[in-house]
Amino acid sequence: MYKKKFFLRQYSFENFFHGGIGYSDGEKIMQQNGFVPVEFPRHFDFSLAAKFKRGIYFFKILSGIKDGDTLIFIFPVFAKLHRVLLKFLRGKKNARLICFVADIDGIKDGDKNILVTEMEQLKQYNNFIVHNDAMKLWLQNTLPDKKVAIIEFFDFLAKPFTGERQKAKQVVFAGNLAKSIFLEKLYLLEKKSPELRFNLYGAGCTKKMLLQGNVNYRGVFEPYKLPSIIEGSFGLVWDGDSIEEPGGSLGDYMRYISHHKLSLYILGGLPLIVPEIAASAALIKKYKIGVTVSSLYEINEAIDRISAEDYQQMKQNMKPLAKRISTGTQLTSAIAELMEKDEN
Repeated sequence: MYKKKFFLRQYSFENFFHGGIGYSDGEKIMQQNGFVPVEFPRHFDFSLAAKFKRGIYFFKILSGIKDGDTLIFIFPVFAKLHRVLLKFLRGKKNARLICFVADIDGIKDGDKNILVTEMEQLKQYNNFIVHNDAMKLWLQNTLPDKKVAIIEFFDFLAKPFTGERQKAKQVVFAGNLAKSIFLEKLYLLEKKSPELRFNLYGAGCTKKMLLQGNVNYRGVFEPYKLPSIIEGSFGLVWDGDSIEEPGGSLGDYMRYISHHKLSLYILGGLPLIVPEIAASAALIKKYKIGVTVSSLYEINEAIDRISAEDYQQMKQNMKPLAKRISTGTQLTSAIAELMEKDEN
């Protein structure tokens, strides 16, 4: 019987403007579910006195987590002291460690050496929470005999949009614009689709993005307010350096992950446009909340095939998801599933 519940706090004291907010909200949800934070003192202080205090806390928490207790943490784990703590806790045979896989940097960066290191770390654990069915299949094929639960969508503790939206050829893209190189090539769509417009939100907008006639840059906004601020009719999820297909390692990474911007668009009441190859394509089809395309050249025709009634139905289909996402239900359900599996 598992007793006390802890989580390794790594992110929820920081302010994020991109996908990292999903990490921060994840830790807030853990705390809401009765998990006690394990937080090393003077987190950003690297003085000798601060290191000494963290060392004292290390042994305190190590002795405080007993066999029969549970600790959940978000992966990747960057701080060396956090990794050492997890190593020692693995020695407590009856203490349960739950690894919430938020990112797999080896795949994202296309770096095999990083991936090998990450897999060496992941194989040490038995209980996992992952994004979706595609990531679950990848993990189980790579590390068989593990217990795995999925979230489908990242929770986003923001208020859902309650206004009206109508079908139009206004496409939103929000996130870290600097890494989204394909945004500099949207002008190539103008000849075939002159009425199609893209509204960009986020930091890192380049001069090439701004100079395109079919692009409007809207700026940077506080993340929790963004679902009610974004203007447009559809939310685009895309990555890489090409508009013909999701290119490069970031494009390949889409085969495994659920982007945080999926949750942003759902809360914003924006039906989704995602690549057919993406793991999230299965979710869009399952919940009937958008369309899939193989190339950005297909967006205009994909929108044309959606009737005004279809568009409003997609919006309706997103409402129960928005409620779950905005209240932390996705992660809460995944944690409960793993806890129940171990108790049965």
